[in-house]
Amino acid sequence: MDKSVKIACWILQMTIGVLYKMKRFYQRPNFPRYILLLCCVIQAIQLTSAGCSHTKPYYHPEISDIERRESETEGVLRYRLLLLGDGGTPRPDEPVLKTLGEWAQKDAAKTSIVFLGDNMYPEGMTARKKHEAATRLTPQLTVVKDAGAHGLFIPGNHDWASGKSEGYSALLAQEKFINDALGGEQNFLPSGGSPGPVVLELPKVNPVVRLIVLDTQWWLHEHEKPEKSPETVIEELIALLDTELPVIVLGHHPLQSYGPHGGYFDWKAHLFPTRALGEWLWIPIPIIGSVHPYARKYFYKFDQDIGSAPYNNLVVQLNRAFSTRKPPPEGTSLLIYAAGHEHSLQVLKGDSVDYLLVSGAAASRKVTGVLSGDNTLFAHQHTGFMTVDFFSDGKILLRVVEPDGKSVLFHRWLTLNSAQDSTTRPDTK
Repeated sequence: MDKSVKIACWILQMTIGVLYKMKRFYQRPNFPRYILLLCCVIQAIQLTSAGCSHTKPYYHPEISDIERRESETEGVLRYRLLLLGDGGTPRPDEPVLKTLGEWAQKDAAKTSIVFLGDNMYPEGMTARKKHEAATRLTPQLTVVKDAGAHGLFIPGNHDWASGKSEGYSALLAQEKFINDALGGEQNFLPSGGSPGPVVLELPKVNPVVRLIVLDTQWWLHEHEKPEKSPETVIEELIALLDTELPVIVLGHHPLQSYGPHGGYFDWKAHLFPTRALGEWLWIPIPIIGSVHPYARKYFYKFDQDIGSAPYNNLVVQLNRAFSTRKPPPEGTSLLIYAAGHEHSLQVLKGDSVDYLLVSGAAASRKVTGVLSGDNTLFAHQHTGFMTVDFFSDGKILLRVVEPDGKSVLFHRWLTLNSAQDSTTRPDTK
């Protein structure tokens, strides 16, 4: 259903209340029955157009069941990245963190755990929430320390105090807390509230990947922050893309999403709009419940949604930078943009980049719905994380991992050779 039809449905349901109160219509025989029937039809249209979230793993139709078994590689693991975000409200003994620790311990010296922002809910490490925030961050830090791996935290909007005036000070407090806890190098980037970009090549000797770290909330924050022109950020990013190494750009905000921040809502958002206030508020509000998702998508532009002007400008500027990359062999053979923000797992084919990874499902309490589009390779409304492995034979392996015995639900060999490139749904690691 296109945009105009959805808007028409929204306007129609708004007028029903007015019509109902008009005496000359109200006094007609069977008028209430007709209104009830019309409301049912409108609700059916809304729920049908909204669709269902992928509570079961979604795979692109071109991914065949024959490809479920994971291919073995003869290469030796050179480095592993574990990507997850939005873990700032973990429950006790969070299953995702337990599984994450198990993966990190396998080759700890060759592993970096990357936390993709929103490390502390609801407003980062402000003075009034400092103790609460520290309690929520500690389980993530414990995973890093127990595994002995390298931990890298990047900031998200909640780490900037959800955009409030004390956001900058809250960010600096979190940076100090993390660096003091881990006592290593480059554990919180970009540092000092800078927008970046900051480059990190791993491993330090004979690196196999270049990480470029951005603070995307810097673009959206309207209060105190370090001064730097957006043009300078983009120019520096373009320069850092000039490498023959595979490049993974890390930022909290995704460039595209089929979740709520991308303007996609499932039927539950229309029928139970109160869940926007709390996941436990299952109060049905038929018909008028659709006002919230439609208004958020088409009228009220929340600055944390892709459709808002500031966020859209961020996406346009980053895509402009990515489109300048040189093709191999002069330029990078692989360009990935990895983010959190949406509380789901999504692997998307990109335009200006090769792949868009959305891995923001590190907390069971925060998982949200996700739909799919033509470029969706994998999507799931579930907790989990993603791994990117770099092998000595030059191959690169992407995997989606979920806890509770589900293990690897998706993997893809990220190579330039189409004969070697495959996408699978393996049952085990």
